[in-house]
Amino acid sequence: MPNVPEAALGGWIRACVSSLRDVNGFIVDKAHADEFLLLYGLIARTFRYSNAYLILVDAEMEGEAVPLARAALEHAITLQWVFVIDGGVKKYRNSVAHDRVEHYGKLAQWLDNEGLREALTELGPVPEGSRLGKFMDMVRDLDEDAFLETSYHILSQHVHVTHSAVTSFLQPGEGETHILYDQEYAYRYQATYACAIACMLARWVLARLSDDDTSLEELDQLSDELQLPMHLADQIKPPRKRRTGI
Repeated sequence: MPNVPEAALGGWIRACVSSLRDVNGFIVDKAHADEFLLLYGLIARTFRYSNAYLILVDAEMEGEAVPLARAALEHAITLQWVFVIDGGVKKYRNSVAHDRVEHYGKLAQWLDNEGLREALTELGPVPEGSRLGKFMDMVRDLDEDAFLETSYHILSQHVHVTHSAVTSFLQPGEGETHILYDQEYAYRYQATYACAIACMLARWVLARLSDDDTSLEELDQLSDELQLPMHLADQIKPPRKRRTGI
């Protein structure tokens, strides 16, 4: 873990949120317009999850904030995989198209909505070709020292039903065990660092998509100062290949 003050990491996350929330739009080259629209949601979710994480931490609900850190990291890693891997954008586009049809099919069943069923029949055919694989496989494609996988595993303890659902709410005492309502989370710094990484990974893709050379120079400097990876393109493992121009 780095020795960057947690306040500096929080300030960085808030700056990323502001960079998206407080702007009137982005100038995007026509050649990258479709790709920008496809990936923008991953960027926005990464920043919003990270912002919500800070809000819960400020409310002294660190344990409840951890799932948001995990979600931010998952979105940012997926974004990086899609953007830096050769063929990643096409796979993601195919996945989105198939997922959309599957989702609304299940929604129509859940709501028992005939209108949704009819709308599904009017959709065009889903594209052929391969889609995104399992998330952990994508992580391992980009994770040189297993840091990302380990971080994701630790953060997941507060998402799934694990041992922490028991131990987080029990406090041993002298001859008795106390039950708790408020839980203390011992790894808040690490969770904040995970959010900061997620924001850096997403901010870099945003700068690349909008051809923002000034931001890229600033990110390069901040990456060193905050000890955050700016991108994961240098860690791609065979047989995956780096996208041309990245």
